[in-house]
Amino acid sequence: MVRLGLCIVFCFWGVFHSYAQAVGDKETLVYQVPSDAYVSITLQTHQGLPRFGVPNRYQGQVAGQRQGMRSVRTVRGSGNPETIEKNRNVTSGKINFSLLVGLKYLRPFMGDLDRERLTTLTSNMSEKEANSAFLQRFLLHKFAPNLCLAEECKNANQGKNEFERLRNYRSFVDHFLDPLLDWSENIMEGDELVAYHVSILNIGNNYDFDKKGYTVYHSLALNNIFTMKQGILNQVVFKPVKPFEVALQNSVDRSKTIEFLLQLDEPTAERFQKEGIRRLYVVKKIKVKRSNKPMDSASAVIEFNYAHESADLEIYTDEALKQHFKTLSLADLTN
Repeated sequence: MVRLGLCIVFCFWGVFHSYAQAVGDKETLVYQVPSDAYVSITLQTHQGLPRFGVPNRYQGQVAGQRQGMRSVRTVRGSGNPETIEKNRNVTSGKINFSLLVGLKYLRPFMGDLDRERLTTLTSNMSEKEANSAFLQRFLLHKFAPNLCLAEECKNANQGKNEFERLRNYRSFVDHFLDPLLDWSENIMEGDELVAYHVSILNIGNNYDFDKKGYTVYHSLALNNIFTMKQGILNQVVFKPVKPFEVALQNSVDRSKTIEFLLQLDEPTAERFQKEGIRRLYVVKKIKVKRSNKPMDSASAVIEFNYAHESADLEIYTDEALKQHFKTLSLADLTN
């Protein structure tokens, strides 16, 4: 089995690991490929762990930073080729990571995959045929074009007639599917992943002068760990472990959101308004684990659970997570 090379780059510390690929001066994590026929997977990181949720879009910063607690006004670098390439790598990396995770947990159904014929959709399909049809669509429409660079992969879902399409399908399955399956086994080793999740606190202009702060909302529903609409659905469900998590679960509304007061003194709130800071970035450390919920078919939801590794909520004023503002505790949000 090809071993997954998981490499982390800390460019600003000057520490380099073998096989790692740096993206500008940012931290990245790269899952190396089994061979040159496949696309490497690049994820953003925070403090050495994968970063999910709100990404760093590599926006440019303008001059005029203040000393101490620094805030910067950002301008989009959409016309910068380097920025465009970074964002493209991050976007495709998250998509391909989600696909590979999905493939790992679809492996038990691979015995139903017809490797010799393309399964035709009918109204009276057997369970095995339905699984085969789903897996073929998943592999041909998502995996072959996204994770494989070889000509056989590009042609996997192509053909001038049914005979050529079948030959191209067989070629892809015979030469490239098994290495992909082996690669997927090294994703989420032990069926768990420790990572950081980034979300947004919108503070707007509604400062509460009596309570000295803003009423804000934090969601426990993490729908942006895995990329949706990739032919599979990886669902992440909050499963409390620690006492403060149980209290959080009991305090959320139907949308899995908790309301709390973010305390800011008036000078800081005014400075935020003057500098155009309308949102803050919330970072928490989580562990995502495969749930014990069984799958009855290849098209079923692949469910994961998550819990917090720490009660800390780190608040930043920038999406690059360089300008730290304050630390909150999830345990205090229910008091």
